[in-house]
Amino acid sequence: MFSKTAGGSAGRKSSAKNKIPQEWLKILYWGLVLSSIYFAYLNIQPYEQAVRFLSGKVVNQSFIYLVSVIPIINGIANFIGKGVTWILGTLLWVIIQIIEVLPLVLYSHEGFIQQVISEADSRSKYEVKDTDDPTLAMLKRTYNAFPVSLVSNLERLKIVTYTVDFLICITVYSPVSSGKFSDFFWFVGSGQWNKLNYGNLALTLVTLFAIEIILGLIIWVGKLSYAIKAASK
Repeated sequence: MFSKTAGGSAGRKSSAKNKIPQEWLKILYWGLVLSSIYFAYLNIQPYEQAVRFLSGKVVNQSFIYLVSVIPIINGIANFIGKGVTWILGTLLWVIIQIIEVLPLVLYSHEGFIQQVISEADSRSKYEVKDTDDPTLAMLKRTYNAFPVSLVSNLERLKIVTYTVDFLICITVYSPVSSGKFSDFFWFVGSGQWNKLNYGNLALTLVTLFAIEIILGLIIWVGKLSYAIKAASK
């Protein structure tokens, strides 16, 4: 009788101890989610300005008008009280962010990694012969590279996207008063650090990496919470 009571008491204490970190992780999780929303809203500004610049310099004004009369986009803009350039800037930001964070999400998914490894190790490959037609040889090499090539191409696309992202951010948040890329690289190369705008450099770094860092922390908290739940069973 005594042993059952002691066992039940120990079980309740263990459950209570496991509940404490879960509550803290839940608070941390939702704090990170709210932070991601806040930084996402702030980070849209450079892309809105980029769209506004393109609408005045490169893109014909009639195109912007055509987009503005699309019921869905125009309705969203009217609902949140923002202009069409803000909506287009948001869409541009979303596309860029998805490409940048997709590798992080995929690499955090054990099932995806296992599937890629298993398929790469088990699938048959075609021999590329010297007598093959160039098109046939290209198709064979493309097939043989699957599915690893999908991941490697995604990494290349991520690098290109980060480059475009950096150019947009450094244009809007210019690290030098003149706003010229040449001046920035000249000041860095000549060691004239006092002529740099460190506030804008900080904004550029936040815009580039804030969402990816926060998303990485969200994934980490989720996995840690799952591990604690599994350990408490």
